[in-house]
Amino acid sequence: MKNEFHVSLKQFVLSLSQALDLINPSMADYHKRVAYIAVRVAEAAKVTGRFKEDLVVAAALHDIGSLSCHHPEGVGAPEFRVRGAHVGYRLLHKFKPFRASARIVRFQNVLWANGENREVNGEIVPMGSHIVHLAKFVNSSLDRSQPVLMQADDLCERLMGCRGHTLMPEYVDAFLKVSSNDAFWLDLDDPQLLQLMAQRTPFSHIELDMDGLQDFAELLAQIIDFRSRFTATHSSGVAASAATLAQLFGLPEADCKRIQVAGYLHDLGKLAIPAELLEKNGKLTAAEWQVVRAHPYYSYRILGAIQGLEDIALWTGAHHESLRGTGYPFRAGHDGIPLEARILTIADIFTALTEDRPYRAALDQAAVLPILLKKVEDFEIDRKVFQVLKENYAVVNCSRVAAQVAALEEYRSFMEGLTLLDLSGARAAHLGWKRRLRDYLDGHDSLSRGQLLSHRECDLGRWYYGEGLAEYGHIVEMHRLEEPHAALHRLIGALVDHKENRRHDDAEACFAQVEPLSRRIVELLGAIEHKASQAISENLLALH
Repeated sequence: MKNEFHVSLKQFVLSLSQALDLINPSMADYHKRVAYIAVRVAEAAKVTGRFKEDLVVAAALHDIGSLSCHHPEGVGAPEFRVRGAHVGYRLLHKFKPFRASARIVRFQNVLWANGENREVNGEIVPMGSHIVHLAKFVNSSLDRSQPVLMQADDLCERLMGCRGHTLMPEYVDAFLKVSSNDAFWLDLDDPQLLQLMAQRTPFSHIELDMDGLQDFAELLAQIIDFRSRFTATHSSGVAASAATLAQLFGLPEADCKRIQVAGYLHDLGKLAIPAELLEKNGKLTAAEWQVVRAHPYYSYRILGAIQGLEDIALWTGAHHESLRGTGYPFRAGHDGIPLEARILTIADIFTALTEDRPYRAALDQAAVLPILLKKVEDFEIDRKVFQVLKENYAVVNCSRVAAQVAALEEYRSFMEGLTLLDLSGARAAHLGWKRRLRDYLDGHDSLSRGQLLSHRECDLGRWYYGEGLAEYGHIVEMHRLEEPHAALHRLIGALVDHKENRRHDDAEACFAQVEPLSRRIVELLGAIEHKASQAISENLLALH
């Protein structure tokens, strides 16, 4: 086996983008099409160099954060798009080559708003975010059941209607230029779209050595595991257990590192599984089980397309195989399962048994070893690997515990950071709206009547009735927030009436009453943030 190898980051990104489409049938070709549209718009706008490279990564992986959000409506649910962008940003930002792309992902849902949103909360919005936004708009506007050429003219008219208010004019013009021929539209339905995009992808020669691959594998493991607090440290535990078993088995250091990478990536195919199945407290139905058992096949497909990872793909694809040929997805049997896959299989089972799950508490050594021995006797797992684990149980378990404690702290920090983003964003939305209200009163701004009069249509209201209640509805202060916010907008109704009838003193008197209500809203948002962070710590302490 090679001691030195390199994996192309470009190939990894494009393969993962394709995989995101492959494992979400309702979104067939979604990521590929968004990335292709973004690349073509960038070309027409004369975008080149590293900026274009960062844009490609962001467009190809823009919705990867939504896959790590636990919600029932699917990746494209509108109320989760902002939160999904935040999750994607925090995940991608951990990997140094993706940091510029992460900022594009973070602001992908920001409207151009006639240039008002060049900055959001004091941060400059990358121009790439507006390109990704436009590409998503175009793709979501197409009806896949209708011929694409029949829709081209109407869609271009829609874009012109959004030019300036929703979409950045420069990029609308670039899109209209690049889409002026039939070939562009037909490309979107081409089965070889990934290859077409790859030809236009300007990646510099960024390659991942073993250390870089391990960093990227850890990123992907978090994307997989952070969907549920019950699996938040699973891949880290498997990676550590597998690497330690491989070392104890006497395998070369390079092989041990590759097995560790396989441990991080073994459940990559679980992105295809709804989070509610991962957290189900009870036996899966026959139909649910068929969904779950497909995940090693998807892991194999995703990784197998990347040159240099063929062996890791084989091991991850075989981690649910049985020596007697009754496993899945290949029913490989004794002769078809390499040693590395056998190590990975036992590491996966061992980690699952020794960590808390929704349906049972973690098991100790006295309970784990008989379960594994029974699998050995039933000719399901390898006897020699089991013997190494049995003789070195404390060593393997210590490596697992150390890895999972570190991963648990990473998860806590991640979730608290996400909570901070959510609630600070809600506060900023409210305070920004209040500043605009002052400008409106002074004649320097024009807020729509919906934003002024409706507590559901302002920025805070859209957050509250969307992702806010979905994520924090279990906190009592979240429900207490509704009344002062509604009262604030009732007060604004009187303010608007006074202003429109030129009763300026009365309008100013109303504005003076805004501050106490605003202060109460900010206090409640602070209490929600505190309780949400406290709940995260308590949940993780219980797991630990």
